[in-house]
Amino acid sequence: MNKIQFVITDLDNTLLNNEKKVSLLNHQTIARLKEKGIYFGLASGRDYQSVFELSKDWKIDSFIDIIIGGNGLQIFQPQSNHLICQNKIPNKVAWKIYETFKDTGGCFFARNGADRFQESTDADLHADAIKYQEPENIVDLKDYLFTHDVDKVSIFCQPDQMNHMKEIAKQLHELPISTMQSSSHLLEFMDKNTNKGSALHIACTQLNIPIECCMAFGDTTNDYSLIKAAGIGVCMKNGTKDVKQVADHITQYTNNEDGFYHFIQEHVLNT
Repeated sequence: MNKIQFVITDLDNTLLNNEKKVSLLNHQTIARLKEKGIYFGLASGRDYQSVFELSKDWKIDSFIDIIIGGNGLQIFQPQSNHLICQNKIPNKVAWKIYETFKDTGGCFFARNGADRFQESTDADLHADAIKYQEPENIVDLKDYLFTHDVDKVSIFCQPDQMNHMKEIAKQLHELPISTMQSSSHLLEFMDKNTNKGSALHIACTQLNIPIECCMAFGDTTNDYSLIKAAGIGVCMKNGTKDVKQVADHITQYTNNEDGFYHFIQEHVLNT
């Protein structure tokens, strides 16, 4: 194993336990990584500003060297307040996605920064927005998308509708976008070259370290590119089959059993 210079991890179902908290053991592990001079980063589907604010609640904000936000759209260095953004979705492409999914049973919303822009909401959609701390803005989407490119587009649906939404998404194969399922409820569309993996390459360049010396943790499909790009890719025991197949290692413990702590302790801190 290469000497690890940078550890980066997904949040939900990876670093965070099922109560959406950083456990004491995981917190202590991050502190020890920093004591050893190892860079530490977070990679999330959330906007980078939301991630940084949450990191203050978890009391790990002073440890963070890199935040990859928006599933790769943003690369933020909080200690220097430096932001790099990858490509947005052009407004005409976003409108085409909207037209394709209109009246399909899914709820369309566009994201810019931490904000959601949508034509309506309901109890489930509102609860999802609160969960990720993304304010809802009720707008006329035709007017909004006429004048705004967007960070990404999401379709919110019930889990039993997801396969149907993925089938509809195949109609968009000629557009310059990538599609990923980021949770049981969310199907997301971004610029075709934007993902956590491409962002990791940029982050390593910013830190002036080879990507081969990076260890990345994740659990689900939107972490696939991150795990594949890193020198050492680690999937959680509770992760999805596709990510386990591309990972170099699978933790012996789940996110709710401090799997991050146990793996770092054995493979990084005690070596």
